[in-house]
Amino acid sequence: MEKLKKYIVENYDGQFTFEHLMSEGIPKLFLKIEAVKKEIAKLEAERKEAVKPWKTEKDPKKKEKILVKLKDLTKKINARQKNLSQMLDMEDKYISQMSADAELDTKMFEDIDVGHKDNEPGMLRADLSIIERYAEELGEMMRDFDEMEEDIDFPHWWQAKIIKAKDYIVSAKHYLRAELDKMDGDIQNKDK
Repeated sequence: MEKLKKYIVENYDGQFTFEHLMSEGIPKLFLKIEAVKKEIAKLEAERKEAVKPWKTEKDPKKKEKILVKLKDLTKKINARQKNLSQMLDMEDKYISQMSADAELDTKMFEDIDVGHKDNEPGMLRADLSIIERYAEELGEMMRDFDEMEEDIDFPHWWQAKIIKAKDYIVSAKHYLRAELDKMDGDIQNKDK
């Protein structure tokens, strides 16, 4: 474990302690990134091996089966690469946010308590980033359906999930806004 901690801290140029990285969920994300990189390498090696018989195979039916396997492997590699790209973007956002947070004068935030203390904004930001990405992808899919000239009917259970997710996000935003406004009012009253 110590070797992993040292490696992770060094990977971020020693800019942050392991505890700080841990509080932002970075080691977990880092391990996922490394796992996806290994999976891509494994799939690429498998594809490379599958190309060899395709080049020499004379039987068209066998060659077609090999081609199907190559296409499947390529599809899997592309999906993993897209996933890796998204995780790397997320990692960059976290690290840049951590750097920006480190530059803030934290004294003014020391006694602020919103609801209860869990010190989990980093993890919540990670969840919100995932929600944002999936919402954007769903929006693009819906745009494609809008452009079709056919009527599309989605299952009610599926529509309910979208509506419920919207309600939860709107409710969470309004709660936090109200708490922040309440804190602003308390701070202004102390100044008078």
